[in-house]
Amino acid sequence: MKTSRFIAWGWIFILGLGLLLSMILDLQNGKIPMLEGQLAPGSAEAVLGTDHLGRNLALGLLSGIPALIRLVIPSLVLSLALSLISALILARNIRPKLPVLSFILLLFLLSMLGYALSWIRIFPLPLIALALGLGLLLLWLPLPGYRLRLPLPYLIQILMLAVLSIPGLLLLFSINPSSYGTLIALIGGTSWVATAQFSQRKMENYFNSTEFQNAHILGLPWHRILTVHLLPKLFILLTPQLAWLVSGFIVLEGSLGYLGIGLPAEHWGWGQMLRLGLQHPDLWWTWLFPGLCIAATTSSIFVVLKGKPGS
Repeated sequence: MKTSRFIAWGWIFILGLGLLLSMILDLQNGKIPMLEGQLAPGSAEAVLGTDHLGRNLALGLLSGIPALIRLVIPSLVLSLALSLISALILARNIRPKLPVLSFILLLFLLSMLGYALSWIRIFPLPLIALALGLGLLLLWLPLPGYRLRLPLPYLIQILMLAVLSIPGLLLLFSINPSSYGTLIALIGGTSWVATAQFSQRKMENYFNSTEFQNAHILGLPWHRILTVHLLPKLFILLTPQLAWLVSGFIVLEGSLGYLGIGLPAEHWGWGQMLRLGLQHPDLWWTWLFPGLCIAATTSSIFVVLKGKPGS
C-alpha cells in the first residue's frame, strides 16, 4: 500500500512539473506552437517519438495537462458547490418566506431568459449566471406585500429527479458545447446528485448528534458550526466520492476527445492524441503513451484519495 501511494504521489508530482513546463513553453490554452517539429513522421529521434505528422509526442502530452486541469477543476468545484448547498437545504428543510412580488419578478426574468435561449443556439453561460444572480437578489430584497414560503426542498428533489432522468453524455452530444464555460456547466450540473444524497445523509446524522446540540446550546454561530465542525468531517467522508468524480471527469474528457465531439475547437488533450494514434496503429507509441497517461492519472487519484473501484 505504501508503495502504491508513493508511485501515485510521484505521478502527480510529474504532472505538476509537466504543468509548469507547459506554462513555460506556452503550451496551454489550446496553443501548440512547438508541436510542428522538423522531424520526419514516425521518427524516433524525439524523446517519445513523433506522430504521423512529425509532431513531437512529448510536447503533445505536456499540452494535454493544462487542458485537463482547465476542465476538471472547475467542473469539480461546481459539482461540489451544488451538492453541498442542496444537501444542506434538504437536511435542514430550509423553506424561507419571501415576498410574492419577488416571485413574480423572478418568473418574468426566467421567462425572458428562456426566450433568449430559444434564439441562441448555444447556452450563453454569462447570461444564465446574470439571470440567477438577479433572481437571488430579487428573492432576498425586502419588498412589501404578502410573504410566501418557498418550498426549496421540494424543488431540489424535483431537480434531482430531472438530472437523474437525463443521461449526461446524451445531453453533451445533443448540445455539443463550443466553449469551456458551457461544457463545465453541463458536466458539473449533471454530476452532483449522488454526492448531494450522500452529503444529506451525513448532515442529517450530524444535526441529530449530541455534538451539534451542544454547539447549538453554546450559541455558536451557524457559519462556525458549518466551517469548523461539519465541513471538515464531511470532506473526510467524501474522499471516495471525490475520487469517483475526478476520475470520471478525466475519463469523460478523454472519451469526448477520442470521439471528437463535445469539446471546444481549441482543446487539445490526451483523448485527441489517442484517436489520432489509433488511426496509425503501426506507430504504437502515438496511442500507447496517451492511454497510459489517462490510466495512470485515474489510478493515482484513486490511490491518493483512498478510493477503490467498487468500494
